[in-house]
Amino acid sequence: MRHLVLLLLFFLSVGPVRAMDAPGMAVLPVADAKGGRDLVLSLWSPARGGSAQVVGGNAVFLGQKAAPDAAAGEGPFPLVLLSHGGVRSSPDSGAWLAAALAGSGHIVVEVNAPRPAGPRAGADEIWRRPQDLARALAAVLGDPQWAGRIDRTRISAVGFALGGTAALAVGGWQFDADAVRRACADGAGPDCAWFAAGGVALETLDPAPLERSYRLPEVSAVVAIVPEYADAVLREGEGSPVPLLTIALGATGEGEAHLAPLVGDDGTNRLVTFAEAGPFDAFPACTPAGAKILSEDGGDPALCGTSAQARGDIHAAIIEQIRAFLAQAAK
Repeated sequence: MRHLVLLLLFFLSVGPVRAMDAPGMAVLPVADAKGGRDLVLSLWSPARGGSAQVVGGNAVFLGQKAAPDAAAGEGPFPLVLLSHGGVRSSPDSGAWLAAALAGSGHIVVEVNAPRPAGPRAGADEIWRRPQDLARALAAVLGDPQWAGRIDRTRISAVGFALGGTAALAVGGWQFDADAVRRACADGAGPDCAWFAAGGVALETLDPAPLERSYRLPEVSAVVAIVPEYADAVLREGEGSPVPLLTIALGATGEGEAHLAPLVGDDGTNRLVTFAEAGPFDAFPACTPAGAKILSEDGGDPALCGTSAQARGDIHAAIIEQIRAFLAQAAK
């Protein structure tokens, strides 16, 4: 596998991605027959006409234009399963990416699961997220409105943070249960402080669900943006994993070491580093008041440490890498 470091030069940055029409956006609820984990799928698609409105915005993050009443294209279109964010991510936080991929001819299903009630439930998200992707795929392929619009030979999984970990799992990588259970040994792993404050020790996690395979045979390519627990996703499952694009955000060398096990020497997979980006730049662009609101509410204002314009430029560059990778993987 090749290792590619992409140094962003912002004076030559890519401009915002635009389309003639706002992408279509529909909502598909997926009930949990066993109770407790109903999903809400946001389906973004190539569309015609309709009235554009802002979707997914709030006081901190800017939303994304979409046309809920637009006429969806007939297709068939490639399908992207999108899992965006960490344990406590907000709904539709990946709208910026979903809208852009829909604008270039994909149907994108962003999977929104209920936020965990606390650290104990949150610790199980690492294996629940891949299950969510499987349920989302089954729901869309079984829905009469959407099934015929999907090219079933071109299904990919894209994720950011814990969503990136889920994308790896459905693409053929398996967790090392012992490594996951040690992830907070030094207190530096994702959400470790939150787990500790709630009296949750990852060492006590049941290894059984971590050792399962969550591979989806329909998935033929994976994009993982700064996936969490990457150094615990070392074992390949049955058969070879699918082609992979891993994206790192941050200065060259920083944050890459734990991604290195995902990159080998056979040319199938790539690691792309956006050296000028920060670790939060896969979140939506922030409102002018975003950082202040986060500070006042006890959040981390660093989430809004990049201007909306600069973050938009980073998003555009990420989008172009993903588009090119998915097009190549389909050949």
